[in-house]
Amino acid sequence: MAQDIEHLGEVITAAVPALLTTLEVMETAQQGHHPARPNATIDFIAPFIESLNQAHASLAPLTFPAQIEKFGDHLKTSFLYASRTGENLSATAEDSMAFMRASRTFSKALDHLFPLATLLNPIHQFFLEAPLRHSPNVPEHFLSETSHHPITHIENAYDQRGGASIYIPHWLDPAALTPVVIALHGGAGHGRDMLWQWLREARSRGFVLIAPTSSEETWQLNRPEQDLPALLALLQFVKDQTQIDETKILLSGLSDGATLTLQLGLQPGAPFTHLAPFSGTLDPALVSHEADLLQQDKPIYLVHGSNDWMFPVEIGQMAAELLGARNPNLLYNQIEGLGHTFARSELKQLLPWFSAALSLEQ
Repeated sequence: MAQDIEHLGEVITAAVPALLTTLEVMETAQQGHHPARPNATIDFIAPFIESLNQAHASLAPLTFPAQIEKFGDHLKTSFLYASRTGENLSATAEDSMAFMRASRTFSKALDHLFPLATLLNPIHQFFLEAPLRHSPNVPEHFLSETSHHPITHIENAYDQRGGASIYIPHWLDPAALTPVVIALHGGAGHGRDMLWQWLREARSRGFVLIAPTSSEETWQLNRPEQDLPALLALLQFVKDQTQIDETKILLSGLSDGATLTLQLGLQPGAPFTHLAPFSGTLDPALVSHEADLLQQDKPIYLVHGSNDWMFPVEIGQMAAELLGARNPNLLYNQIEGLGHTFARSELKQLLPWFSAALSLEQ
């Protein structure tokens, strides 16, 4: 039995780095993917997928003892979804929907991996931003005993609409004022997927993250006011759990979520103090003659990719020009090589812009 445990430990020690490395590569591949050049994605990930599959094959047949059976289930399931993500990304040349499936299976791989972050140091480091992973100054609170599970899913299973996923760092001082980020998914997206686009940063820097799911396949862009009550209710839910800094509430979104970010965030009385639209379009009503009552000076961090195939970069440039003519607090960042996907690499600049307290260099 001892020999079996020793062998299991050896397999886990070899397999986990292959999983984590491949997940990092998949994240990079998704950010750089362009449907007109799918083979670039396929060639980039191929050697890592091979290593992942070898590690998966060595782990899958092993039996975990009862005391760590749940650990084993999470690890094996994460491997399973990572392998499916590899299959989906590898199929993008023949199947235009494979890339969207890859986004979903990738988030499921992270969903099952995250509960192990307080059990294995490499997984703990994976869910931190790079500057913290090997820093001697990483606080021990990351590995402290949790008084509550940091992620709450409110009627937000992958087959549900209209719910939300919320991350509240378990180590927050309940008396301290904490910034909040609300991250809106794009068309046909899901809040549970969007959660993982921001969670590493939320865990590293210590902010509350709210990732809602639209009640329909996308947000009600023709009637944006219909989506506001649910967002306000989620903010209130968080206020009931912890103290939030009401001067630091960031509304951000990707694609359709970016459009809704501007529609709701510029309305008079909206509680969102900062806006960060990624790769969206501009509602013409926001720059019409009737738009004078809108909060034109609210800080906006507008992001668009030079290779966006859904909304060409000229749309982002036009939005920056039109909004900037009215808003002195607009910052536009055009990212070279970025397609129509979430620019996670931009968060290291965006978050200190939103709140100086969220800088890693303090």
